[in-house]
Amino acid sequence: MRQPIRQFATMLGVETTTVSNWKSGLSAVKLRAQTQAILDTTYAQRATPEDRERFEQTVAEGEAAWRARHPKAARRSQNDSNTGVSIADPGTPLESALVRSELPPAAEKDYSTPIIDFTPTSSSVLSGTDHPAIDAFDADESSALMRTRAAPGCLSSFATVTDLLAGQRQSLAPDALIGPIEAHRDAVASLFRAATDDVIKRRAGALLGETSVVASRVWSAIGDRSMALTHAAFARKLADQLQDKTLGGIARIFESNLRSDAATLISSDGDVVIGLRVLNEAAGLAAFLPPAARARIGAEQAQAYAVLDLRDECEEALVRAQRAAESIDEDNRSGLFSDWNSTRIQVYVGTCQLLLGQPKRAVTALAAALESPEMDSPNVALAARVDLASAYALAGELDEGCRVLGDTYEDLATMGNRRGLERAQRALERMAPWQNEKPVLALMERVGEVSA
Repeated sequence: MRQPIRQFATMLGVETTTVSNWKSGLSAVKLRAQTQAILDTTYAQRATPEDRERFEQTVAEGEAAWRARHPKAARRSQNDSNTGVSIADPGTPLESALVRSELPPAAEKDYSTPIIDFTPTSSSVLSGTDHPAIDAFDADESSALMRTRAAPGCLSSFATVTDLLAGQRQSLAPDALIGPIEAHRDAVASLFRAATDDVIKRRAGALLGETSVVASRVWSAIGDRSMALTHAAFARKLADQLQDKTLGGIARIFESNLRSDAATLISSDGDVVIGLRVLNEAAGLAAFLPPAARARIGAEQAQAYAVLDLRDECEEALVRAQRAAESIDEDNRSGLFSDWNSTRIQVYVGTCQLLLGQPKRAVTALAAALESPEMDSPNVALAARVDLASAYALAGELDEGCRVLGDTYEDLATMGNRRGLERAQRALERMAPWQNEKPVLALMERVGEVSA
């Protein structure tokens, strides 16, 4: 798929990231006039009748599929279309930039709520490109916009883009996604700073916090834990300052995941106790959270309890997670929680059984989750396959475990998911008792070739 996208981008003179965003966003993306003119001219001059027929059919099918998967974002797109509000082309003007925002550093052990410095920055720092630093969002324009009656519609449009970018975590390489998400976050931060009306300020702040959490997840996938933790802690402290309990709970869920390093499945340096403490804070805000968020709290708690070999507590947390997951509907499956359903809980069940020393039960649960038609998240499937490989090995099926782990390691490397690769490295460490066996020697050679 990447090669056709690259060819199309070259023909139009735009970045491949931009074309990927158009392909994923469909009608929720409203292009700027100049970009739309380029597309219209190219279509008129170069498309054959067969191309046009195929194009119309593909667009119709893709649009229907996208709306079915993202009903909430689709309704927002329709409402914005009816009110004449346009979403800025997410690929312009920072189409290929890898942007790093200058955020307040997160204190490792401090859970107080200091006043956050929202002093505007004049430009973004670009890395990985030859372009000079350019303004991420014009401060004067944003200030004027947030004082008009169009401010609510504008924020709704930006919220749609945040949802779309969050959904892209499951299909785009994190290196390709980090530029657009940081550019979008910079723009939302400018809107927040410019807002003067209290209601608009709170809405913009909530959106800035959510967008920061999305950025945190992408930084995590890249393998930059410090940037991921900084963004998550920023969202938490912003939520506390705004007294936004929903944002506060969501930010704590994802910060806990980083504090514990997914309950040491990714790194032995994770602190499970701190992770549980932050999760307990999130659980205290459960009344303000959607079902998917409550399900994640229970699932993450269960995983941490399994690491500590607290079996009863683990089982109770899994029951809470399953009950919450039963209330998830399509409206809840958007943005940060677009990949949550009952099958996701089944993956946690298998992982917990693995951590509790029950590999055969882990194989049963993880294999069932991977075979479920509701398993529609590539990243979740890859994590489940890593744990399944460990479960196979510990259950005495070393050949199958090595095969699954080798295949999964290659897929993770292809995606550029370095956090997933760290999880796979931990699985490789579990193969140590059989390090001189032929399947493990072949696996290590295969991993070495992929990593070279």
